[in-house]
Amino acid sequence: MGERAVFVDGLGLLFRAWHAVPNHLKTTGGLPTNALYGFAQTLRKLFSGKRPVFGAVVFDAPSGSASRKAELPGYKAHRPPMPADLVAQLPHLDALVAAHGFPVLRRDDAEADDVLASLTARALAEGHDVWVVSGDKDLAQLVGPRVRWFDPATELLHDAETVRRKFGVPPARIPELLALAGDKVDGIPGVPGIGERRAGELLGRFPSLEALLADPGALGGKAGAALRTHAARVRIAKHVATLRDDLPVPSLEELRLPPIDLTVLDGVYAGLEFWSLLSPGAQGAVPKKQNLRYYVCDDARMARAALANECGGPAPVAVHVLYDEPDHLRGPVLGLALSPALGTGFHFPLVGPGQVLSTQAFAAVLGPWLADPAIPKVAHEHKRALVALRRLGLDLQGVVGDPALASYLVDPTRHLPHRLEQVAREYLHVGLQPIRGLLGSGPQRRSFSDLTIDKAGAWACHCADAAGAVWRVLGPRLVEEHTDAILTQVDLPLSRVLADLELAGIAVDDAVLARIEARLVTERDALLQSLHDAAGRPFNPSSHRQLGAVLFEELGLPVQRKTKTGYAVDVEVLEDLADAHPIVPLVLRHRTVDKLIDGYTRVLRAAIRPDGRIHTTLQQTVGAAFRLITTEPDLQRTPVRSAEFKEVREAFVARPGCVLVSADYSQVELRVLAHVTNDEDLITAFREGRDIHRATASGLFDLPEDEVTSAQRVVGKTVNFATLYGQGPVALARQLGVSTAVARAHVAGFFARWPGVARWRRDVVVQADRDTYVTTVGGRRRYVPELFSNDPDERAYGERICVNTPIQGSAADLCKVAMVNVHRALRERRLPAQLVLQIHDELLLEVEQGAEEEVITLVRAEMAGALPLAVPLVVDAGSGASWALAHG
Repeated sequence: MGERAVFVDGLGLLFRAWHAVPNHLKTTGGLPTNALYGFAQTLRKLFSGKRPVFGAVVFDAPSGSASRKAELPGYKAHRPPMPADLVAQLPHLDALVAAHGFPVLRRDDAEADDVLASLTARALAEGHDVWVVSGDKDLAQLVGPRVRWFDPATELLHDAETVRRKFGVPPARIPELLALAGDKVDGIPGVPGIGERRAGELLGRFPSLEALLADPGALGGKAGAALRTHAARVRIAKHVATLRDDLPVPSLEELRLPPIDLTVLDGVYAGLEFWSLLSPGAQGAVPKKQNLRYYVCDDARMARAALANECGGPAPVAVHVLYDEPDHLRGPVLGLALSPALGTGFHFPLVGPGQVLSTQAFAAVLGPWLADPAIPKVAHEHKRALVALRRLGLDLQGVVGDPALASYLVDPTRHLPHRLEQVAREYLHVGLQPIRGLLGSGPQRRSFSDLTIDKAGAWACHCADAAGAVWRVLGPRLVEEHTDAILTQVDLPLSRVLADLELAGIAVDDAVLARIEARLVTERDALLQSLHDAAGRPFNPSSHRQLGAVLFEELGLPVQRKTKTGYAVDVEVLEDLADAHPIVPLVLRHRTVDKLIDGYTRVLRAAIRPDGRIHTTLQQTVGAAFRLITTEPDLQRTPVRSAEFKEVREAFVARPGCVLVSADYSQVELRVLAHVTNDEDLITAFREGRDIHRATASGLFDLPEDEVTSAQRVVGKTVNFATLYGQGPVALARQLGVSTAVARAHVAGFFARWPGVARWRRDVVVQADRDTYVTTVGGRRRYVPELFSNDPDERAYGERICVNTPIQGSAADLCKVAMVNVHRALRERRLPAQLVLQIHDELLLEVEQGAEEEVITLVRAEMAGALPLAVPLVVDAGSGASWALAHG
């Protein structure tokens, strides 16, 4: 059996690293190192697992390919000159490659792509597998049964199937695709009017490019005329785009990789000052930073001087509020750090051992500066800073950047939940001082308030300094990716809304929860006794092992599935066995009651604060599908679907003299589906105000809509949401209690009823194959690396993400914009109302009695107009003394 050989497109990898890593990365001597750092990082990531046996890094000849330029005069003619900062890094490249144990190959008479192709051919001939590492799609033509193409920009490993899905053609036909669509990077002109997607579609209809060119009627219009006009040039372009694989190259044995010598590698890293890449044994070589200017401003005079002389702008000043455990809502505020420039920080202490500013001096000196909107500021997770400062009676205005929100916009799922240490490591390539080393861990863990002022201040300045540095990297990137408007118009204003929600909290009647809990505990005890009676002995139904033994070994019920630890006893298994024995419904009911007690009533009661309200934390950078997430406690799990679960919402009440107003989007995700798919029938149905579930059922059962029964409408509703969320026929059959064949027919009926949805589902996956991401209506991106997995299950999951994210994420966009607009409108109208909670597609407000009708009218208008869709947005609203009554 062969070994793995890895061949790297050296210059291509270097250019991608140059663009990916911030160009402010330099040695203390001024040598730019961003491209070298990114190059080293990619090599480390690529070979962090099993090291290949053979390999080489291949570089282009300085003069390029004379033969290709002779055939196609424009070939690589318009490439800009290499930037000077990148040229300065080239002399260090060979040593960096060699330190990683790779030989360097250059041929003066050949391009790197041809050398890579020839190396691949030789490796295959000698019986080995190959990975080709390059961001150049030209190399995709080499992919085959034993060849993979790794794109370092997306960190995706492509086989023949993923290449076909990405480009629309199999690997061997990539040169034909490039000949038709062109390649701006290499100066291949292509055919006017034919892009990459159209080229893939055309080639899919013909067995070869020659067959397409031989059929003059294959393509009509201007594009067809252009194809006929440029046929000769297309043939030349195909030849130019086809890689040579017959060049003389070293044998694989000559390219056998030696073990990495860490001493040599660390020496190169240290010379380039890549301190974060050093091996653990070489960390002592990291020099202590001597250029940090961190100051403690512990008297009012010094504090005023720091603000006036260092923190007046125009560059944004990074802010870090230092508070102690447990969090920004409850922990004492210890001080504030400001960082106006890299390596500079000022700490204004409020609490701690040593001299501190008095509360009055802190507010008098810092309050006006913090509240001045003309002074631009940056803060990581600045909502937490807002809340902590509001607790001191101070406001924070002028925030123009938030590295956590920016990182979430760049790639929402890569670094969840986008803590400062995560984004600093990713975008600054440095590690923050570990908090464990500062405070300790376990029983000996200290609080920030136990630290001396200088130590606590150094940490706070360290965090502010890092936040400012990350923002200087990410701010321009948002502009480049055209997502800066989302930050300034939605996410930053939303943080202020969420700060108000967290501080306001929502009133909860503990007596109601206690009554519910007492009744549930009594029922759970009775159920446990019934379970013991049915089993003939005591056992713990919450133990999967004990429950499995009772059901399948002692009672002899048919085994449905097994897991690594024993019998599967999840809800699906139990529901399938519900009629097999009387004990099974008892188990299901016991689980429900147990969940209500442990997951709801007790958690909620423990979260009630002395003011009688629950102050949950709303997280903006945690939900992979862009939804807001509530924690401590998680109120988004507060149930509503059954009458019993609704009872829990009776405990959420309005303060005296007020009512709660609930405003909820009606069928928002189905309406978003109509908009993004542009299905004409679905859009028409919503515009006409028809019942979508009834409309779907009419197609499933071939009946006029007015003859659809209530039971058939339920089927239509279930099929709508099952299809919306990507459920397959098996899951749908279980939900409806029908055979898989019937469920499959229902799914087919749905797509027949709404054909635009079926087309969109296909197209969105194809587009994601090309882009590597999907977008929401609001313009947010979610990258889908699962699409390029070699695991079919993971690829299928990626396809579900492609379908679900534009729907769920766009619904989240709507709610976020609606919250910002409602919050602003309430203030502008000076209405006696405030938002107190957001749950999925629902907003909950506390409103003074007598103002609820005016508030409902305003909220409906703002929610319905949050984003322009092809269909009307409908908002259901109601009011009442409790959440249960308001929700209806």
